[in-house]
Amino acid sequence: MKFARDFKETLANQDFPPHWVTRAIPYGQLKKCLKKVQRELRDLGLDPETLRALLDPTTTSPVALQYHLKTATNSNFVQPKLTVYVHLQDGVAVDASLTPTSRGFFERVAAEIRSDPMGLAGTHADTQSTETSPVLASGHDADRQADGNDHNMYETVEVPLVFDAEFFDMLQSDVNNLDALQTEEEGKMTAEVVELGKEVSFVCRTSRFSKSDLARWRRIFELYLDAEVFFSTHERDHGTRSSQMALKQLQWFQAEVEKGHLARDFKLRESRMAFSSQNPEE
Repeated sequence: MKFARDFKETLANQDFPPHWVTRAIPYGQLKKCLKKVQRELRDLGLDPETLRALLDPTTTSPVALQYHLKTATNSNFVQPKLTVYVHLQDGVAVDASLTPTSRGFFERVAAEIRSDPMGLAGTHADTQSTETSPVLASGHDADRQADGNDHNMYETVEVPLVFDAEFFDMLQSDVNNLDALQTEEEGKMTAEVVELGKEVSFVCRTSRFSKSDLARWRRIFELYLDAEVFFSTHERDHGTRSSQMALKQLQWFQAEVEKGHLARDFKLRESRMAFSSQNPEE
């Protein structure tokens, strides 16, 4: 996964705060979980080719799949749900295009249907187990359509996807952590901006006109607004900046301040201290 490697290198090379790095989305772990998802589906007989065929909305196959993500009650976490609509004739899945492994899966489903006259069989798999048992949700006329007997019917089968659920739980937890980090950093930044405003206001208000740094501070703020470090208002590239572009714009701002000797030529010690508190490298 090239993106995961590039992301890891970016975190290592751009001097992000350690607590940012620890809350970054662990793409390596997500990739490992996706491999478990793939293996789980293959164990059910649902290899990539079969899935593509059965999920194709234009297919005429008597076996069809629907994949849904729904939010759990009183929770932000999503629950994956795979529903299989299978045409059974004398307990056998009717579809010549099924692979032997897929056919074996549906025949196992058919066997559970025959052993359970209520049309409910199987339980959700334990989250520590790689064995997935189907949950048969048919047993009503809306789900079962027969041509006069039960030898030719359609069954609705819900298949619990253990590792799909694990993947989305992991991803949702990581996103929640990032949301919390963003809220935390926004609070810190707001507090720092307010404090800087107070310091600049105090320095400019109490200094003698001959030693005022007001013009330099005004120019620094103008340059920062021009830099548009975190977002752009230009029509060509409006919107939030990527981390790489934000770094480039911040470096441009710092270079312009240095070129104009704005920070080095502060007349007042308080101005130099206020600027240095926001720019540790100064």
